[in-house]
Amino acid sequence: MNERKRRIGENEAIFRSFNEQVRSISQTFTVAAETVTVVCECGARGCTERFEIAPDAYARVREDPVLFVVKPGHDHPEAETAVEKTGTYWIVQKHEGLPAEIARATEPE
Repeated sequence: MNERKRRIGENEAIFRSFNEQVRSISQTFTVAAETVTVVCECGARGCTERFEIAPDAYARVREDPVLFVVKPGHDHPEAETAVEKTGTYWIVQKHEGLPAEIARATEPE
């Protein structure tokens, strides 16, 4: 089970890092967008689904390294809990222990 949690955490960190790079580039070239497109930050290695989220909502998620945005139903209950649900995306919080440790250790700078 710990190996699965580690793998989920590492996969989520990859997508979080990608979304942060896209957000940084978007902020450089965009004055004010109503939404930004992000890649699902779920732990499924092959998931590349995208969705729209308001920039301020995404920024709020990025303030806490144990929060991730995923498509509805893409959560992994053994490693995280959905703390907010919208029709477009869910915000999940990593469980304390290994999942949260990985999330904190892989937070983009």
